[in-house]
Amino acid sequence: MDYKLKKPLKRLGHKEFEEDIKGFIKNTHRFYASKVPEMRTLAKRLHQEHSLEDFYRVFNKLWKSGYHNERVLAIHTLKLYKKDFDLNTWYVLKPKLKELKDWDEIDDVSQEIVGNFILKYPSVKKDVFNLSKKRDAYLRRMALMSSLPSVREKDFEFSMQLLDFYAFNRQERIQEAVGLVLQEISKFNKIVAKRLILKYIKMNDLAFKIATENMKGLRKVRKLKKLEGGSSFDKKGVWGWLR
Repeated sequence: MDYKLKKPLKRLGHKEFEEDIKGFIKNTHRFYASKVPEMRTLAKRLHQEHSLEDFYRVFNKLWKSGYHNERVLAIHTLKLYKKDFDLNTWYVLKPKLKELKDWDEIDDVSQEIVGNFILKYPSVKKDVFNLSKKRDAYLRRMALMSSLPSVREKDFEFSMQLLDFYAFNRQERIQEAVGLVLQEISKFNKIVAKRLILKYIKMNDLAFKIATENMKGLRKVRKLKKLEGGSSFDKKGVWGWLR
């Protein structure tokens, strides 16, 4: 293994380099391969040796290989180009998002890559939203998690659009994502977060628990609502919490 790390890497077009890649990543590991020195080394070298446009060919070849870890390498390397992303990059990646079937993989791609596209090209939001309507839990999770970078820029529009559709979704991973989005909004604007949480007060327990992690007083409101058995709060009950 040490020998291969020191050996100069050749471009992917060379069969020898292809064999080197397979040798590095033949063993199974979790998606967060940034903890694996060999994967970091390969990603860095691919980034150094290829322009973004040239890397598309490499990316497609790795993705189509049929090996999960080669796809992991493709994603890790693509993240290194994020400052150079353009709409062509999005068109290369977009059809492949439907093939992601790993929750860790989805979260990483959503925030590190898709979220970056949304910040740079707001028109991408429409594509992401349309993908989320495919009745695929992975794509719905991707859409919600991809809105987090925008939330950190205090732009809640896309998150709010997604919450209107998925706040009451019963799939556990979607519930978790709903809660995480609301929790993230609460870090930047508690008033907006409180209004949204009250709007979706009947969201699933997991989503609500995560959403109110930083605003536990709202949990009393929900308990009160359940005790009263009503469909809405009185005026004092709602607006008292928004002050």
